[in-house]
Amino acid sequence: MDQSKIETVADALAAAWRERRSLPLPADDLLPVDMREAFAIQDALAERLDYPLAGWKLGVTSRGGKRAAGMDHPMLGRLYGDFVETHPARFRFADFCNPNFEAELTFRLGRDLPARDEPYREAEVRDAVAEIIMAIDVSDTRWEGSPSPVVVTADNGGMGAFVVGDVLPGWQSLDLATLPVASYVDGKLAGPSKEGDQRSTADELIAALCWGANELSRRGLGFRAGDVVATGAANEPVPAVPGAELVARFGDLGEVKVTLEA
Repeated sequence: MDQSKIETVADALAAAWRERRSLPLPADDLLPVDMREAFAIQDALAERLDYPLAGWKLGVTSRGGKRAAGMDHPMLGRLYGDFVETHPARFRFADFCNPNFEAELTFRLGRDLPARDEPYREAEVRDAVAEIIMAIDVSDTRWEGSPSPVVVTADNGGMGAFVVGDVLPGWQSLDLATLPVASYVDGKLAGPSKEGDQRSTADELIAALCWGANELSRRGLGFRAGDVVATGAANEPVPAVPGAELVARFGDLGEVKVTLEA
């Protein structure tokens, strides 16, 4: 990997994060060529920002999502504690670049999954899940235009802000792939549930978590007890509207609210 490129892109992204502004896509010779280089930029960005970590976000976890993105594994980014609030939450619209709302089923881990030489198995990471919570991911990217998943991964996997809701009642026995998950803006349906292979099954979510544990381990990192780990949008993402209240409803089991103040 080109270390000079990694440092240059991480410097530019760190400035954009601190100044809460967007960036034009870099020249082709500065774009990450693959996910490994994107993760190297993401890690260098994390060193520069030095924000407290609240957890991680997985994306592109369903079969259909991977096919549409041309990927064979999920995306992965950090959830920074300075941008995580509990339901009901409020953020300033001006602090984002191009935000979207995504309703997400989110793991909370009950034990560490640290870096190690031996690969993690799905049974191990399943046992590490303490609960599943309802949440809203306010996804965002500092990049202008239409960046690829690889380029978004370099910018921390598209993290903008995150809203933590209550524990999903009866999560152990639910069919997560068919649970209705929809978003409403000022009371009107705006983001219906994803369906078919665009929705992740419980087994696919565990497989994504296992992949994440092994990817972090490769980089000398790991999940920690208490981390929240988002699993990708369960509904069609909704472009943010300044001042509007968004409600993510998880069937009749609960809801999460967020407003981006104008």
